[in-house]
Amino acid sequence: MSRWLAEYDKKSYKSSKKRRCQAINAGKTGRIKPIGKLKRKITIIVLAIIIFTAVVIGVISLYIFVISPNSAERNNETSNSERTDELLMVVNKQNQLDKDYVPQLVDYKNLKVNALLFNDLMRMCDDAKSDGIELKVVSGYVSFDEQEKLYNAKLREFLSNPDYTQVRAESAAQKIEPQAGCSEAQTGLLIGFDLSDEHSAAYLERNCVNYGFVLRFPYDKEDLTHISYNQSLYRYVGVDNAIKMRSYNMCLEEYAEYLADGNENY
Repeated sequence: MSRWLAEYDKKSYKSSKKRRCQAINAGKTGRIKPIGKLKRKITIIVLAIIIFTAVVIGVISLYIFVISPNSAERNNETSNSERTDELLMVVNKQNQLDKDYVPQLVDYKNLKVNALLFNDLMRMCDDAKSDGIELKVVSGYVSFDEQEKLYNAKLREFLSNPDYTQVRAESAAQKIEPQAGCSEAQTGLLIGFDLSDEHSAAYLERNCVNYGFVLRFPYDKEDLTHISYNQSLYRYVGVDNAIKMRSYNMCLEEYAEYLADGNENY
């Protein structure tokens, strides 16, 4: 009986061992399969992320190098157009500035001037200095309130003369100091020079257009400007415009109307 049990146990052990081995192998195989699938899924996800990132970078690069420059060019064209409009803006009773209008200003010595003219003004003064001539700037931007004070002071000056009625005094004052909102000094583009030195006056008259400036109120254009002749006030209009205005012998009113009629594409 014991011998039979021993033989039985041996067979049972071998059979049991075989089953255990099969189970272990099956378990190992079962564990490998899901891990392999997971790795493949991770690989696919990683590849998808890489492809998506590459596409996004490509789109951004396309925008920066192709689309963006065109947008910048369009913005620049708009900016240039706005700049030209400001440079050729005529300010008078018919074209008054809003009380809140303030241009982009920069400091020039003890004054404020329109940022559009700063570089050319500096260049003109530096070039004049190298020729032994000092151009002294005595006036620049004037605010709405300051202009109103200047006008009222000039009006009182004329009213102090018994020969002037209120109407006549107002008309005379406005030819020298326009009312607030009617003065181009409020644009910061009208510059006043000290021309007590005749050499400074001659230099400006000869060279101003090469730096974008024109005499704003010439003696022979008073019927158009409605401002008395003033040899010390120069208006910045940009180099190209200044050269053309001198060539055509036009004041700003004439030139602005000339362009508005479509005679030149500026």
